[in-house]
Amino acid sequence: MRNQYMAKVLVHNKVVSEEQVQAHWAKASDQKDIGQVLVEAGILQPAVYAKVLAFVKNLEAKNGAAVPAEPAAPKPAPAAAPAAAPAASAAPAMPSMSAAMAAKPATGAAPAPSEEPVGFHIEGNNPYGESASTTNMEVETVAGLEATSIGSVRVQTESGEAESEEEKGKLPSRFAVASGEGTPVEAPENIRPMTTLPQLIAFARKFNATDIYLFADRPVVMRQSGALFVASEAPLDLDRINERLNEAVVGFSDGYKIVVGKNFSKTIGLAGAGRARITVTWNDTTPSISIRVIPTESASLENLYLPAFCNQFTELTSGLVLIAGPAASGRSTTMTTFASTIAANRNVYIQTIEKPIERLLENPSGAIAQREVGLHVRSGVEGIELAMASGADVILFDHLESMDELNLLLRASNSGALVFAVTEGNNVHALLSRLLASVPEANRNAFANTLADQLKGVIVQHLIPIVQNQGLILAAEAMKMTSPMANLLRRGDVSQVAAAISSQKDLGITLDDSLQKCVESGYIEGAEAWKRACDSRRFASYRSMK
Repeated sequence: MRNQYMAKVLVHNKVVSEEQVQAHWAKASDQKDIGQVLVEAGILQPAVYAKVLAFVKNLEAKNGAAVPAEPAAPKPAPAAAPAAAPAASAAPAMPSMSAAMAAKPATGAAPAPSEEPVGFHIEGNNPYGESASTTNMEVETVAGLEATSIGSVRVQTESGEAESEEEKGKLPSRFAVASGEGTPVEAPENIRPMTTLPQLIAFARKFNATDIYLFADRPVVMRQSGALFVASEAPLDLDRINERLNEAVVGFSDGYKIVVGKNFSKTIGLAGAGRARITVTWNDTTPSISIRVIPTESASLENLYLPAFCNQFTELTSGLVLIAGPAASGRSTTMTTFASTIAANRNVYIQTIEKPIERLLENPSGAIAQREVGLHVRSGVEGIELAMASGADVILFDHLESMDELNLLLRASNSGALVFAVTEGNNVHALLSRLLASVPEANRNAFANTLADQLKGVIVQHLIPIVQNQGLILAAEAMKMTSPMANLLRRGDVSQVAAAISSQKDLGITLDDSLQKCVESGYIEGAEAWKRACDSRRFASYRSMK
């Protein structure tokens, strides 16, 4: 029975393969179980076997199984074996995934003993010390066990469904934000499979790459000036991918633990490498990782190349300014640049509500508080309420996801705060149409009036590759709220917005006009303008160029 239990645990948790178990099954006996056989064959690590054995013993006790004589301690496989365990001086190799398991009594099984069940953690590499430790990843589910004789085995999970009502809104115990400061990590000359995560980020910064992509059995890919390039010759295997994930955990400010199969996106701060945004998606137990490198220094308004009238938004004392655009268009950078400019010229109290915090800001002449949803506040609504209650002069909100958040920001601006908020939209017309359509018809007129009173300006930006991959340039549709524009909004007649922006001369610019300037200046290809234009007919002559 022990051999059967152990085989099922090992196979269903993918510690070993079914073929490996079958190949060595004949050597197993009551005196030498299948785990010991696999250890001697160099397939299973002794430390892993010890954990599995403790778990199986507990399972036997719960199910009333007969316990065979205690097997002798497993001997490490000889060094000459093809898959031998590494020498004691080396760090133990990390398995392709790790698990945390707890058993429940099966139906009709003998009562469980009073002691706590033995936790099962597969040991992995510890890149930050000599002692072995459990890896930072846990298995969320084990498929296939339901129909077996140990179908009562379940894996510990961090799913929100398993949380109690009291825990659902509970904030993490850690509130510090990792800055990523420290002795700068030296960028390697070449990227190899063993190149660490901080070194990968340092390499990306050295060559002005904005994104890093890590996929199993593929080379490292980076994005530079909007185009992808292969940054390494050798591909990364699954073990190397898991090592990079374990390195990322050190940079989580909230102590987040990675769960296999559970997608997430978080900001990390690694000493000497700065801050980055890491997004992980899973295909079964195989992760795919994308990393957005966050610039270490804030840009100046002059370097953003926004229309000149947009600089006037930093002189406002109250009101709402919306910053929109597609993903990865630099919206957060624009918002924080406005805040940095205000902080350098006025004594103000700035408060941010971010999802999550990306760039860390400074306010040398005033005060600043950066709050992350899920880390410092439970929701965006709670963050806005806290900012209003604390008397913030400037509120930065990144980014809008609900009308409740927008309504509170309108209240904050009406109460005397200057609010910058990041939202979605490819042009001003689409943005305003979506906001009005989000409100029930019975309340739409009142909402339109409030929005017309409080909205001071809108910026919709697009980052476009410069010719010959020399970088990115910003094309923007922007407007400053004027009386004619406010009247259009009050009437809900946003179909005339583009024409109204064009008529504002120095207080507005349409996206198509901005794209035309970029083409005429030789910064972008005409085909890039055609793809993004509101009226593609204006750039139809460039269509055949790409």
